[in-house]
Order: sequence, then C-alpha cells, then structure tokens
Amino acid sequence: MTKPLDMKDIAIIDAFPVYDCRKTVLNLGCGPGRIDFHLVKMGYRIWAIDIKRYSEWKDSENLTFHVADIFDLASMPIREPDIIICSQVLEHLESYGIALVNMMALARVRIIITIPYKHSFGSPGHRHFWDDKKNGEFKDVNEFKRICHPNGVAISKIRTKSKDAKTNKYNYLITVDKRQNLMLKGKRWGT
Repeated sequence: MTKPLDMKDIAIIDAFPVYDCRKTVLNLGCGPGRIDFHLVKMGYRIWAIDIKRYSEWKDSENLTFHVADIFDLASMPIREPDIIICSQVLEHLESYGIALVNMMALARVRIIITIPYKHSFGSPGHRHFWDDKKNGEFKDVNEFKRICHPNGVAISKIRTKSKDAKTNKYNYLITVDKRQNLMLKGKRWGT
C-alpha cells in the first residue's frame, strides 16, 4: 500500500515544470520511495537512488531503484533527467555544495531541493542548518542562489504538517531552473 503524501511532497510535485518536460525524474536520497510510487501513477519515469537499499523498494515498469552515491556521477543510472529531486538530504552531507554542483551537471531542466529551516525536524544526523541570513551556526539559505548562478533559483518556506505552524517548523523548498541559464546564453529552449 502506498503511503499518503505529506504537504512537503505535494509542494515538491507542485514545483515540477509544466512546459516542455519529458517526465524523467532522478530522486536522490529517495529513502523508502514514498513520493516515487505516487509520481509513477502521475505518468513519470523514475530512477530513485539512495546509499542503501530499503525493503519497501519494488521496481515496476516506470520505477527503478538503485543504490548509488551523488558524489560518484558514474554510479548514476541516468544522465540528463528532466527533473532531479533531492529532499531532506543535503543537511546530512558534509560536502553538500559538491552534491549540488553534481546535480546541476546532471539535470536537464529543474532541480527541486528541500532542506530544514534552522533546527526544524532536527536530527542527530544533521550537519548543516539554514536560515534567511547567516547567524551563528546557521548558514544563509541564499547561498543556493550564489552556487547555482546563473540558473534561475526560487526559495520558499513550506510546512510538512498543519501543526508545524504552531511549532514554527518549516522546510525550505529550493527550485533551480536551468532554462534561464540557456536563455542567458542565447540558446532557445528545447533545441
């Protein structure tokens, strides 16, 4: 049975491009694959990867799970997917900037990232924390704009559950659109 999507998953799907997208998705750090099973039902072709295998993984016609590492581009099961999802992963990686650069090298159209706001959903495995500006232990989330320049970058805050409003818990939703960079280079999208 497919588990229901939470508000963060819905925000990720809402961030998918609607124009000129061939519907191939690479999900980096997919975990058990909850969102992936839903995306297949929506008509997407999914390559889902994580650094370890989960018992919930079940390949299907349009969904393939792989054990792979974002720091090893040769291990990626697909080159130039239309969309890359990287949800709740970068806060665990020591070299998250390298992972982001690798994602930009792989993605054809859009990268969709979620990371926790400050200590929201804190975990002992979190190595990095972001805020709206650099402040003590918190990194400035706007660094994603600097790292991804000149691609289009949008950053917003989203909640996972309705009760998060009471506890001031958020996630940042970061979308990186590579089409803007192509337009700046004078290339026409889709050619």
